[in-house]
Amino acid sequence: MRRRNLAWVIAILGAVFISSGLASGKFMIRPMKMELTARAGRTVETVLELRNLRDDRFRTLDLTLVEMTQSLDAYWQIIEGSSDIDTSKLQSCRDWIELSTNSVRIDPLGKETVTLKVRAHPNARGFYHAGLTVQTRPEPDVKGIPVVARILVPILVDIQGRPMRQKINLSDVGMEFREQTEEKLATTLISMGIKNNGGTYSRLKGFSTVKYFSGGHWRQITEAEFKEVGIIPGVELNLKSDIGRSLPSGKYKVTGTLYVDGRRVKGLEKEIDFVGDPSVTKVAADAVLNLAPHEVIIKNVVPGATRTSVIKVENASEDTVNVTTGLAIPPTLKGVAFGELNGEDLTCTEWVKVTPEEFTLRGGARQRIRITAKIPDSELTQANYYALLGLRAKYLDGQNAGVTTALICVENKNVEARPAASPMKLTVAAMEASKYIAVGRFGNVGNARFTPRCRATITTAMGATIAKTLLAGKPDVMLPLEMRDFSGVVDFSRVKAGTYRLTAILEYAGEQVSTEIPIRVSIGPDEQRAVEIVKLKEAPEEKLGVEW
Repeated sequence: MRRRNLAWVIAILGAVFISSGLASGKFMIRPMKMELTARAGRTVETVLELRNLRDDRFRTLDLTLVEMTQSLDAYWQIIEGSSDIDTSKLQSCRDWIELSTNSVRIDPLGKETVTLKVRAHPNARGFYHAGLTVQTRPEPDVKGIPVVARILVPILVDIQGRPMRQKINLSDVGMEFREQTEEKLATTLISMGIKNNGGTYSRLKGFSTVKYFSGGHWRQITEAEFKEVGIIPGVELNLKSDIGRSLPSGKYKVTGTLYVDGRRVKGLEKEIDFVGDPSVTKVAADAVLNLAPHEVIIKNVVPGATRTSVIKVENASEDTVNVTTGLAIPPTLKGVAFGELNGEDLTCTEWVKVTPEEFTLRGGARQRIRITAKIPDSELTQANYYALLGLRAKYLDGQNAGVTTALICVENKNVEARPAASPMKLTVAAMEASKYIAVGRFGNVGNARFTPRCRATITTAMGATIAKTLLAGKPDVMLPLEMRDFSGVVDFSRVKAGTYRLTAILEYAGEQVSTEIPIRVSIGPDEQRAVEIVKLKEAPEEKLGVEW
């Protein structure tokens, strides 16, 4: 597994992870994002939990409903009264929402709840959104300038019925040289423009390859990975990824690859006459470090004991590189919770050591790295613990040569591993003609990792299967507390008119779990099939406190 952007370099070398607002200003909010499913003309309710983390004084919080959109970099953005943001393509549900109270007073270390009622408009169709701000009230007895914290909680409402069309495309790719400042080094940013001209809220994951034209052929320089984000209808994003190095001017080719809800859509390739760093004359490509194995599993570990494993590193490049190793928390374990269990409880970065921490590797040479798990001499309550091993390579002149990663798993012999998955959501989006996209979301709610495989079926009331398809998603291992989307195209062109069940089935560790929604298929005068969700299937209770 390779991660080439600067964000991964920073994470690997131990930068502090900052939670995305679960706790702020000495108070905590759950959930940090509300995703609701409703039918037109119906009312749904949900509850917001607020906790006072201070033990010495009460806390008063004020709640306000606001209009909301997304910024170019995909962050949620409040639309203020004086804003010039074009809201013509946005579908707001702020007027549908009623709060049980607009302010709460919470005792020290106490908890209060606020109920939200969402009354969907009778003519509503598609996806709607609004925001809820939670703001601290200044404490009257505090001297000096009062400090106020305000947190935005997105409210996302999906109206069941006739599905909206999924129309999300990669519109542009590019390169940008960023000059050095007092706070940041000079570097190169890779950009990815994405437009949502459809009616769905979807998850996006982007990748890019950068090549340099030299000697009459294209030479691959690096791969860039973009953060996973969501996109609401009617917005355009411009995501950026820092490759962690300056590049000289020249002719480059940028290839963009985009996954929407786990399914790959049409990519984009662009040649660019790039104006880069005038102080750099040599193009530094990623060094190819081959790892064996790619995943380190340390089995049958007893608390109080020490176990070791070895990973082999080969420099498949011609140039010599200096390599620095480091451990980090896997990204899917950051900022997530399931009940009282936090993702950080499943990490072993504090008691796993890597030796050597630094080494030099000539072209074609190999190096053995020892992974030592010094288990704390106390009872561990989890079956598995995880860390991400990162190897950052640099050329002898100091230029970055990329980052290569491997997953480390330490298995606790005293706790039985019990893989478990749970369905979170199943939706349908229109595509073209008689084709529709099924999107299933599942969560790993067990205490062990597994490799998932997902499929969808269309069945009659008697259980006969009349159509099926695989649902694509990330093919790698799924860690505990992780949620993942899987999607695929279902062709209804040969399905007769009638009522059916659409089922998404996740297979994992020899088990399977499923979720379904009832649909009605009708045939138009052009013989094209129209699909409609005919009955609200209550969405499963949110099981993972995951911030996306």
